[in-house]
Amino acid sequence: MQRRPLALVLDVLLMLLGALLGIATNYATSVEGEVPLPLRVLRAWSIPLVGLALLALACGQMWLRWLERRPLPAPPSWTAGQPPYPGLEAFGEADAAVFFGRERETAELVARLHPPVPARARRFVTVVGPSGSGKSSLVRAGLLPALTARRSRWHAGPVFTPGSDPVGALRQAVAEAGRARPLVLVVDQLEELLTLSGPGERTAFAAEVRELLRREPKVWLVGTLRSDFLTGLLEADLAELAHEPVLIGPLGRDALHEVVARPAAAAGASFEPGLVSRIVDDCGGGDALPLLAYALQELYARAGGAGSTLTHAHYREAGGVAGALVGQADRIHAALLGPGPREGADPVVEMLLRLVTVERDEPTRRRVPRDELGPAEREMADAFVAGRLLTSDGGTLGVAHEALLRQWRPLRLAVADRLDQLRRRAELERWAQEWEFAGRAGAYLLTGERLQAARAWQAGAGAPLSGLAAEFVGASARCDGDARARTADAVAARVLENVEREPETAIGIAHAAVTEYAPTPAAVQALRSAVDASRLRAVHQDFDRPVTGAAWSPDGSRLAACSGDGRIRVWSGAGLESGAGAASETGPGVGSGPASEPEAGADGGSGSAAAPVEIPVPGDWPRAVAWSPDGTRLACVTRDARLTLWSTSTWRPLNTVSQPDMRGGGGGTGLSVVAFSPDGRLLVTGGAGPLRLWHTDTLTLAGTLVGHARMLWNAVWSPDGTLLAASGKDRRVRIWRVADGRVVRVLRHQDTVAALAWSPDGTRLASGSTDRTAVLWDPYTGENLRTLRSMDGINCLAWSPDGRRLAAGDQDRGARIWDLDAPDPQDAAAVWLAGHTDTLYAVAWSPDGARLATASRDRTVAVWDAGAPRAVLRGHTDSVWQTDWSPDGTRLASAAQDGTVRLWDPADGAPAGILRTGECGDLAWSPDGTRIAVGRRDGSAAVYGTDGTEHTALHGHREELSAVCWSPDGARIATASRDGSVRVWDAAGGRPPRVLSGHADWVTGAHWSPDGAWLATCGTDRTVIVWDAESGRSVATLRGHTDHVWKVAWSPDGTRLATGSRDRTLRVWEFPGAAGADPGAAAADPAAGPVVLSGHDERVQDLAWSPDGARLASVSRDRTVRLWDPAGGTAVSVLGVHADWANGLCWSPDGTRIATASRDRTVRLWTPAGADAGPLLRLAAARILHPPTREERRAYQLPPRP
Repeated sequence: MQRRPLALVLDVLLMLLGALLGIATNYATSVEGEVPLPLRVLRAWSIPLVGLALLALACGQMWLRWLERRPLPAPPSWTAGQPPYPGLEAFGEADAAVFFGRERETAELVARLHPPVPARARRFVTVVGPSGSGKSSLVRAGLLPALTARRSRWHAGPVFTPGSDPVGALRQAVAEAGRARPLVLVVDQLEELLTLSGPGERTAFAAEVRELLRREPKVWLVGTLRSDFLTGLLEADLAELAHEPVLIGPLGRDALHEVVARPAAAAGASFEPGLVSRIVDDCGGGDALPLLAYALQELYARAGGAGSTLTHAHYREAGGVAGALVGQADRIHAALLGPGPREGADPVVEMLLRLVTVERDEPTRRRVPRDELGPAEREMADAFVAGRLLTSDGGTLGVAHEALLRQWRPLRLAVADRLDQLRRRAELERWAQEWEFAGRAGAYLLTGERLQAARAWQAGAGAPLSGLAAEFVGASARCDGDARARTADAVAARVLENVEREPETAIGIAHAAVTEYAPTPAAVQALRSAVDASRLRAVHQDFDRPVTGAAWSPDGSRLAACSGDGRIRVWSGAGLESGAGAASETGPGVGSGPASEPEAGADGGSGSAAAPVEIPVPGDWPRAVAWSPDGTRLACVTRDARLTLWSTSTWRPLNTVSQPDMRGGGGGTGLSVVAFSPDGRLLVTGGAGPLRLWHTDTLTLAGTLVGHARMLWNAVWSPDGTLLAASGKDRRVRIWRVADGRVVRVLRHQDTVAALAWSPDGTRLASGSTDRTAVLWDPYTGENLRTLRSMDGINCLAWSPDGRRLAAGDQDRGARIWDLDAPDPQDAAAVWLAGHTDTLYAVAWSPDGARLATASRDRTVAVWDAGAPRAVLRGHTDSVWQTDWSPDGTRLASAAQDGTVRLWDPADGAPAGILRTGECGDLAWSPDGTRIAVGRRDGSAAVYGTDGTEHTALHGHREELSAVCWSPDGARIATASRDGSVRVWDAAGGRPPRVLSGHADWVTGAHWSPDGAWLATCGTDRTVIVWDAESGRSVATLRGHTDHVWKVAWSPDGTRLATGSRDRTLRVWEFPGAAGADPGAAAADPAAGPVVLSGHDERVQDLAWSPDGARLASVSRDRTVRLWDPAGGTAVSVLGVHADWANGLCWSPDGTRIATASRDRTVRLWTPAGADAGPLLRLAAARILHPPTREERRAYQLPPRP
């Protein structure tokens, strides 16, 4: 046994005393002559004094040995009638009188707290043992009573557990202990540092312990730790809490005998002979002590308590050591569930699972606030508390002992089944603790895959999270949602900047932003704008191999395409407009699977409206497909030199012919060319050999055309069928006269000629080459009429049916359309159809010239709108200042600096008329839609008929007009001028105008209230004035803008007034009451301050209310068109971006579209996205040619898919 500090002190004193005495004696005896009196006394008594010192030393040592060997203080007596067995609960200080079996471990702990050199002692002592070994009981009922009973007057502070806030728990315990010293604090269940605390809390706790022990030299801490958590404690850098632990193991047989027998004896009870040995024999396994404690508690209760005899019969009734706890749990479980079978999850077990967590795949207890349970769960928990299997302390519920988790079969099986869920919950709750400890810092919130996993787990798990963890996941989701929304909005801004240049890419990017990140109004609107800007009308991605050929039926109702996967697919109806099976919510539409036998549909075999007919092709790798002129037959050629004809009414093959000699030679293999003659009587094929002509009714050979030395890539008939042109790898185009088979012309390129196309009138032949040129030839003279240059080699060509445009499919993955009527078609090649990811193999115009089909090596077929863009109206040659819809919505007027007002058909964007008005800055339709008023730059206004006739001229202003507007009844016209005045004219021109003066400078805008009673004007003096239209009296002046007020507009119900300013804001002013209420009263009301809408980067040029008054649209010199929620005071989205200033705008009467005018010389039509994004997403998904590539994502600032 280690020596006490007192022994050390005594030894040191005696050693010093002996040394001093020896020195003095030696000196006294060695001095000669006269010796001083003290030394004479020392010389006389030195021998007796040494003897006395030795005797004192021996006596002191004997006394210390007696003190060390004295037994620990006897435990206090037990109160009669009180049960001596605590069951599953740990022994406490009050139970010291009945705590037996751990005397040796108690003495070791007492010794640890009395080291020989206190200054060098580690004052954190950890007791380590398996679950159920009695660690807590040893410290509480063994160590603490032994310390407080000693003469050294130890003080025991409160026992605490780390919980989720270990630092707070330690500080609270120190505060409750006060200033009493020496002090021992007990940290029970140290494993909670791993199960309930995060790394931050653990680190802070260790630091707090170090600081406490440094600051308080008379404070000791004793902790208890499950042995299976010792490694975790070491890995968590908390080794200082487990240095030289006190290890306790299972009790021996003699100790178990004392644990069973002595508490009963202390309480005045006795055991029937042989029962104690029987109980000891029944103890075994890792949960021996808790099971024994619970069994003894049940046995004592069944025997009747104090003074009774515990019998074998009582022991059998209790269920023995192993069965007592299980039996009690079974009884409570059965009582709660009631009789009869039960479907679904066991609610009792589900409740208990809330009290279980997992650490290192081992189940352990979890404390849950009672108020986190529902009423039914609390009722079940109360039954287990009454049965002493759960504990309830301070509003917190917990398992009385972890033995319940391992011994009761229903709970053990449930834990094993839910182990992964419980582990995930424990992980989430630790993350939540770290977040809480960090002051709920945003950096600790979940993102990405972790958040997705947490939300998926939370949605599908049967183990609810703690309140803090649920709050943590919710905060993470909100923060992630905000971040996703910001990402989606940022991507939307990039999409709008590029939507005119690459709309097909923009569709995929915007769709990804909406579906992968957030369907914010801005992102949905960007997707709407991309869909509107794109010419794509259908995308078919049904193929497993490259698509090598495509052709429209003569009536334009069907489109056939062949692929290297051995099939021809034929679409019709909806399949030509929105994509086969295009209702997918998340990706491009996919057609139906292969059909073993195609069936004819009601429309001549087209199958369903969207899904294609699939036709198996005999042979290997179809290369080209062609319709007969009457549309009744379809021809296809293959790489293994087969030609097959099908009936387009039944889709059954009519005839097949094989050409073995065409399978090799000439630098290529098989057939690559098939084309019907214009009269349908002949069919030409070609490839790795000569051109052959076939009778179409019998597929018998009609002739052979020889001349090309290498592989043929194309052959086309002249419109009258008299000539046949072919081209190939020999860089030449040969033109044969079909009647006699003679070559009449040979035309040359610098490289392979892969594409040929006759103009519809037969006067021109176009050839496309890999030398990056397309040449227009006179086929009769061989003259090069025009050379068009491409960015890459040309694989395919097609003339539009009207002969005015030429489409080319390039090796650079796009198709371009040249306008051949343009003086320089190279400049007119602005129509660029991009989106394919590989070389184009075919382009084909629909017979009406409205659509163009493209087929690509990327395994897709796309159908494009080949007409003029409907959303961009071009025709003005200078800045467009304003635009306005006719009241019936069938026409759109635009006024420009080029001196014209142009009329448009908004349905298709086609021009509908031109009014030569002179340079004008504003215009407005009359309410009846028959006239247009314009405000000219020369200060005059005029009223025109839609035929261009000037009806009325209004002169009076001295400077240019900035605004013109009709009264709702059409009887008056208001004009605003740079001369600072507003004039109200009789629209018929019979009376002089009323002049309204009040602005101090340029009047920039004017607008009538819906009932015509008020006229609002605004100006560069930063004010808005509301006038009584009848009397001309100013009734209200609105101030608030900090710069010029540029436009003003009444809401459709007349209760609000919107203004736009050079200060980059819009303001919405409230006028309570119905239209006709006094605006002056509202203006005088301080509470009627305006709603301020901010977001534009330059001055607001114009604004307009939607017809229902729910939204406000604005345009600005920052080139953007924006939507606002005036009620909420928030921006909704950016509709789009012009290439230059956006000057004016107006809503269509039905509120579905917005027209804007710009300095970029265009009028554009925008479609505000609806509230339901579902239809738009489905439409966009059907028009995505390919998922965004990594490079495209990077360019649009769209992160990788989350």
